[in-house]
Amino acid sequence: ELFPGRWASLSEGLPAFSKPCLCDLVTTADVGAVSVGIPSGCGGQQGQLGRRWRDEGEGREGEICAFKIHGQEAPFEAVVLNRTSGEGVLRAKGPVDCETQKEYTFIIQAYDCGAGASGASWKKSHKAVVHIQVDDVNEFSPVFREPVYHAAVMEGKIYDSILQVEAWDQDCSPQYSQICNYDIVTSDTPFAIDRNGNIRNTERLSYDKKQRYEVMVTAFDCGQKRATESVAVHIDVKPVCKPGWQGWNKQVDYDPGTGSKQLFPKMHLETCDSPLSAVRAMVELQTSHIGKGCDRETYSEKSLQKLCGAASGSTDLLPAPSASTNWTASLLTDSGRDCDLIFRFDGRQAANVPERVVPQNLTDQFTIATWMKHGPSLGLRAEKETLLCNSDKTEMNRHHYSLYVHNCRLVFLLRRDFTQVDTFRPAEFHWKLE
Repeated sequence: ELFPGRWASLSEGLPAFSKPCLCDLVTTADVGAVSVGIPSGCGGQQGQLGRRWRDEGEGREGEICAFKIHGQEAPFEAVVLNRTSGEGVLRAKGPVDCETQKEYTFIIQAYDCGAGASGASWKKSHKAVVHIQVDDVNEFSPVFREPVYHAAVMEGKIYDSILQVEAWDQDCSPQYSQICNYDIVTSDTPFAIDRNGNIRNTERLSYDKKQRYEVMVTAFDCGQKRATESVAVHIDVKPVCKPGWQGWNKQVDYDPGTGSKQLFPKMHLETCDSPLSAVRAMVELQTSHIGKGCDRETYSEKSLQKLCGAASGSTDLLPAPSASTNWTASLLTDSGRDCDLIFRFDGRQAANVPERVVPQNLTDQFTIATWMKHGPSLGLRAEKETLLCNSDKTEMNRHHYSLYVHNCRLVFLLRRDFTQVDTFRPAEFHWKLE
């Protein structure tokens, strides 16, 4: 209801307000002002009007026939409900919007039925001023002013505020148009945000650990309506300036036969704005030893077997050449640590291990240990580079088990005995080589 009340006719026969207080809102005695409120976005909202007699009139002169609204084109209308009691309704003719207009002020008068059917000589009441305030409805969600926020911080430092995000709301009332809270949606981030949108870090950041953080932030208005879309905040971590050579790596990969190559194309000397008197640089290159740079060269063969957990009864398939182990005599070799031999395979030679040395069929539990430095393949990419293979004697076209490199993956093939094919079992295992 907009407001309840009554209209009355004074002794002079003119309709008038019967009491100065309508809907607990004061109507002043001199101007008859009325203040009411209706929800935003609602149509058909109405309140009652009434009347009572204070004169000796009878018949049509004692009835209220119409209410008329004067002034601006307000989207309201007043309709008589009961001519005798003078009660009526004031209602909105259509939806009203607080964001378009917050208040309406207009004049209303009551007309009695004392004249003829034409109504030309109807008597009317004094003018009453009606104030209508449109109550806001929380219909809009908060929206951030920027599509993306960017900031940069120095590593190892705690900031009170890295940057401030800001959202706004289209609602007209302070309750729904103000932003009361912000929240970080991304979990497990070293950042926090306060109710004013200030983002700070909760721990010291490290450039070596992570160079950029992307944090998603949302906002809530004071009616606890959440933003429809969160905003992304990108925070870059800048390293602390350290004097010295920057942009170089201790290891450089080089493919033989590819010609000249720049070792450190991005290398530069960082002085941190300090004066520089002289520069001295020395580059040391290691030898082209076949196993140089591999972890294998750090330990002996027996130490490697112990570190990697190889079984004590392991069989060495590539032993040093001797009278009883002559199948490695034709292989290319290179001296290793503690007199261990390093064998080189280029795809044109292989070692045929005797049957008495290598097991023909593997059990459910076994270990194959190999230490290998793999270079670039000289053949087609689809070719298999076999390390170990156990095959049929006839034409050697069926492999019982095989360990090989194929398309940058280490693959192990295992076919079970014929008596074990009653169930499906995995036959190939793949590991990606870095």
